[in-house]
Amino acid sequence: MTKKIKEFKERRKFARADVYAVARYFCSLRDREVGLQARISDISEGGASLVTFMEGIPMEASVKISFVIPGETGPLVAVEGKVKHTGILERDLYRSGVEFLKVKKKDLQAIRGYVTSHKRK
Repeated sequence: MTKKIKEFKERRKFARADVYAVARYFCSLRDREVGLQARISDISEGGASLVTFMEGIPMEASVKISFVIPGETGPLVAVEGKVKHTGILERDLYRSGVEFLKVKKKDLQAIRGYVTSHKRK
C-alpha cells in the first residue's frame, strides 16, 4: 500500500529574506510606542515577523513600524500593517506576523531590493 504525497505548495505571495533589524512600533490598542526591545527577523514585500520581548502584540492590532534596512546606507522604512498571527517563541520572547497594508513606494523599493539580494534559497 502506497500513500500519495502531496507536493508542498508555497502559500506566500512574496519571497522572504532573513533580516536582523531593530524596529520601533506603535500599537493603537496599547496606545504607546515600543521600540527598544523589538526586531524584525524576516521580511517580504507583503509583511514581516516582528519579535518582541516581555509581551506579544495582540491579534488584528494595527501597527506602525519603522526600521532601517541593514547595510551601509540602509534607508529608514516606515510601514503600517495588521498583526495576522502572534505566539510565544520561548519565555519572554514573542513573534508576531505583520501584514503590510500601507507602504510608500520608496519603502517598498527598499524592501524589494533587500529581499532580492538576501532571499531564502
